[in-house]
Amino acid sequence: ALAAVLAAASPAALGPALASPSIQLPLELPKAQASGPPAARQPPDPKERAAVPLVNPGLEGRIASTGEPEGWMTIQHAGEVSYTFTPDHDEPRSGERSLRVDNVGSEPYGAVYQTIDAAPYRGRTLVFSAWMKTKDTRGNRFGKGAGLKLHAMKNGYPSAVKQMRRDAIDGTTGWTRYQLELAVPPDATQIEVGLNLFGPGTAWLDDVALEVLPAKSGSAPTPAEPPPAVGPM
Repeated sequence: ALAAVLAAASPAALGPALASPSIQLPLELPKAQASGPPAARQPPDPKERAAVPLVNPGLEGRIASTGEPEGWMTIQHAGEVSYTFTPDHDEPRSGERSLRVDNVGSEPYGAVYQTIDAAPYRGRTLVFSAWMKTKDTRGNRFGKGAGLKLHAMKNGYPSAVKQMRRDAIDGTTGWTRYQLELAVPPDATQIEVGLNLFGPGTAWLDDVALEVLPAKSGSAPTPAEPPPAVGPM
C-alpha cells in the first residue's frame, strides 16, 4: 500500500498531517528486549501508561530468508532495487546489531515497518519512539531525509497519520531518540510503526518502543480523522 501512495502523491498533496513535528529526546532507554512473538494483547488499563508489545523491538531477532529482521517488513517505491535493509553489527545503539537502510538507486523512498492490531488502543493515545542515526541523507520532494512514522489504519487505508517528512533528518547525525504521538481513531483496525528513508544516504534504526498513554478522565473516544490526501501508506 505504501508504494501505491507515494507513487501518486505530489508534495502539494502531502497535507499538514504529514509534517507533524517530532520530538528529539537524547535520553537513555532500557536495553533492547529479546525477540519473539508479543504477548497476548489485552485492553490496557485506562489509568496507566503501558508498553505495547512489538516483535523484535531491538532488531536482534533472526533474519528471514528475504533479509528482513524478524517481525518487520520492508518496501520501496516500485522499480529497480533502490533501498537495501541490512543487519549491522558496527556500533549499534545497544545489543549486537541495528538495522541499516541504504539508498542504492533512483527510486524516491524505502521503508521498514511493523503492524499490530489497533482494537485494544482505540480512543487512546500512542507514543512511538526509536533511536536513529544518519549518514549523508539529503531527502527529495517526498521528504527531507530519514524519519519515523506512526499510522492508524482502517482496512488498509490511513485514518490518522503522524510521521517525519518535512522535519525528517538530513545530513550526518549520531544516535538520537525521536518520538511521535498519535490519537487512535475508534474505527482503526491496525497500527503501523516504522522508518522511512527518502532519497540519498543511509539511516540506522534501533531500540524501538511503543507505549499507550493513560486515558484522560471523562474523555470521549477520539473521533476519526478524515483520510489524508495521499491515500494508503
